Amino acid sequence: MTSRRPLVAALVTLCGLAVTAGAALPWIKARGSRPASGITHTSFGGIRHFTYTHSGTGTSFAVVVAAAGILLFVGGLMASRLLAGAFSVIALAAGGLWIWLNARHYDQTYLPYKDLRLGAWLTIAGGLIAVLATWWLRQRDDLADTSPWQSSVAALVDDFEY
Repeated sequence: MTSRRPLVAALVTLCGLAVTAGAALPWIKARGSRPASGITHTSFGGIRHFTYTHSGTGTSFAVVVAAAGILLFVGGLMASRLLAGAFSVIALAAGGLWIWLNARHYDQTYLPYKDLRLGAWLTIAGGLIAVLATWWLRQRDDLADTSPWQSSVAALVDDFEY
């Protein structure tokens, strides 16, 4: 049996909120030929062709990141390692893919960290902290009856007198 750690669960829940908020905020500052942009109008389906295509908000990277953030929030509330871990990795992957796709489209070989804006920082930091915190989301109970195979065979014999 395991029990949840409330402070770690609260931290993961806050990370879910940060990832969700990061989906709606701007991600990149303008530099050279690259305009200032966010993930709300970049097609998620364009990643199949490695193209940076414009889309409506409903089919954009923002929907994927926001959904991952909401499910990360739910995973933090439930103190679920599986849910929190999976969706924090999905949020990190979607954020990393978008930054790579943006840099590839605008031929930016130099993308300094100063060009990343609040949306990117919230998503990346929220996902990274949640991935790390997932390990400490639950703790093993000391009094839990784990398994009879972890004790000796003699302990399995009933104390019955013949």
